[in-house]
Amino acid sequence: AVVSTQSTGTLSRLAMLRNKMGEPNQAHSQLNRVMRIQERHDVPRHEFGSTLCNLAAVSAALGEHEKSKVLYQSVLATKEKQFGLWHPEIATTLSNIAMVHMALGEYEEAKDALQRTRKIRGRVYGKNHPLVASTMANLASVSYTMGDLKDAMKLNEEALEIQQACYSDAHPLIAVTIKNMAMIENSQGDYDKAKSLYERVLKMEEVIYGELHPAIASTLNNLADCVLEQGETAKAAVLFQRAMETNEIVFGRDHPDVARNLNNLGRAFKEMGDYDGAKSKLTSALQMKQKRYGDAHINLVPTLMNLGDLFNLTKQPNKAREVLSRALKITEKKIGMKHPDAAKILRLLGNSFYLMGDLSTSEKLLNKSLDILEQVYETDHPYVLATRADLGSCTRPGAAPRIF
Repeated sequence: AVVSTQSTGTLSRLAMLRNKMGEPNQAHSQLNRVMRIQERHDVPRHEFGSTLCNLAAVSAALGEHEKSKVLYQSVLATKEKQFGLWHPEIATTLSNIAMVHMALGEYEEAKDALQRTRKIRGRVYGKNHPLVASTMANLASVSYTMGDLKDAMKLNEEALEIQQACYSDAHPLIAVTIKNMAMIENSQGDYDKAKSLYERVLKMEEVIYGELHPAIASTLNNLADCVLEQGETAKAAVLFQRAMETNEIVFGRDHPDVARNLNNLGRAFKEMGDYDGAKSKLTSALQMKQKRYGDAHINLVPTLMNLGDLFNLTKQPNKAREVLSRALKITEKKIGMKHPDAAKILRLLGNSFYLMGDLSTSEKLLNKSLDILEQVYETDHPYVLATRADLGSCTRPGAAPRIF
């Protein structure tokens, strides 16, 4: 007997609608039901593959990224047999696989998948197609995460040029690309330029989405991070709070974006000198992240770094050393020791050893940090200058190191 493509197709569409509405568990259950039906009957091969692809997407939404990767790889193998190596369906699946690699912290694998995606889409659609621009923007995100800021900016600029030729000014993809460029400017220490770009994006997104949307929460979060770097701690806290409240309404309180907002609020409280409030926010953020990702995921690192900084500030260098060593181990495994985050952790560890009175180890760690930072940033970048100042403290016993 042949099951109606329409009936299982309707069930699959309903499942994906549930996933979009923030109900991935229900979507997962419904898609498993679809698969059981399809496995018992003679359904077309492409329909079964479509269900696998949907199940992979829902698994990713549930945080089951390893399962999602296996499912997408199965889909890819099937599609390569069906369509060959240069079909748009192959590019779409590779792009999905790349996003799962990113979630798992497998950045080299993500880069390889996206480079192959870009070649396929360029060959099929031409180099100035919007899908090529989207792939370039995704590649830029990988480069940014890996610490290659120059490559990330170049890719974003090329993507933006294509997008502006294809879309109106107030388009979601243009807003995302400009936001990514602002993140790079912020990372390079050009906070005024970053702030201007974020404010531009916020106006665009309010036109596109209204006031209550995850994209706006993301931009508020990034803008807050920028003004925090400029020393406007109270304003940053207000923006972080607004971002968190938006995400709680849209996603619920257990969502990873809420954990990220808590982390950033903790950072703002730390900068304002509210160390008890900072510890409460950061501890909650870490617990939420560990529950979703496990104990060794790259997404834990920012919170571990902030906790380490907090312990240094409250003169608890042994506790700082413990969480920072954990952060360094994750960073080394996931993105390598040439990444700026590795340098930041080494600097914080150097300050921990300084507080413990071990100036020799402190100096070694700070020199390692400076070597990495000078490979990534200009010589007048705030992180480079601050690390040099800390090295000066090591040669002047009694001088307090500055924490960023």
